[in-house]
Amino acid sequence: MNDKKIRFTVPNFVNEITFRDIENFDLKINSFFNRLFTSSYTNVDKYPFKKSSDNKKIQFNLNKENKLIYENLLPKNKIQNESEYFRDLIRTYISQPHYKRERRIFYSEYESIQKSIQRKEEILITHMDNDYIVEPYFFKVTSEEKNNFLFCWIYEKKEYGVFNLSRISKVTPIRFRKNKRYLDLDYIEKVHKKFDPFLSYGNIVKVKLTDLGKAWFKRISHYKPTLVKIEGDIYYCESSDRKAILYFSRFYNEAEILEPLSLRKKIKALLEDTLSQYK
Repeated sequence: MNDKKIRFTVPNFVNEITFRDIENFDLKINSFFNRLFTSSYTNVDKYPFKKSSDNKKIQFNLNKENKLIYENLLPKNKIQNESEYFRDLIRTYISQPHYKRERRIFYSEYESIQKSIQRKEEILITHMDNDYIVEPYFFKVTSEEKNNFLFCWIYEKKEYGVFNLSRISKVTPIRFRKNKRYLDLDYIEKVHKKFDPFLSYGNIVKVKLTDLGKAWFKRISHYKPTLVKIEGDIYYCESSDRKAILYFSRFYNEAEILEPLSLRKKIKALLEDTLSQYK
């Protein structure tokens, strides 16, 4: 049995959102649509459609397993127009907030991890081509309702970690536990109540801001560290190193990291490396 070629047209805005997600999730178009079909083929709403010169054509191959499901679905759901069905499938998908779309595309990984959480199992995950045995605690969604993050204990590193769902490519439950269960209930509850994907808790960054830097700090909210106190031009923020680098890199010339010294050295090295490219 061969794969089935699927072709249909969609409004331009549907095309833009679809391919933005494909890029953000780092997937090929065939993988994206087969994942979507597997998780959502029975959950399809009806949408009106108007022909227009601005419409875009989408084409992908439905794999053999999904082709069989689709062929069995045809008489059961009285599907008469293939293009209409797949157009409604993607329209139903993009009507949801980003974090729900992420769960749809990575449905298998998400559900497998949720079951292991309920069973209190260790799992082996592949994240960005690296394998880790972890103790999964819960998923949390960022305040922007964009991404799903798994909070867990990483046994190899002996530290807590946060993994973006869309970067987890494989999940294997470990039925017979290899490690004694790691459970710091107070810390886990603190993270659950006030979630920060950068795990900044208790890490203080001391930064000196110019007047323009203060204005940028008020204006830029994405990845913004939690402000603890201000002493003149010195701002004390709760932030991990990674979060501070991502945030203050937008206006380094208006922000001088004073402490911790290890972070100051990291930023100095990053800036020196950047400058070396212009010599």
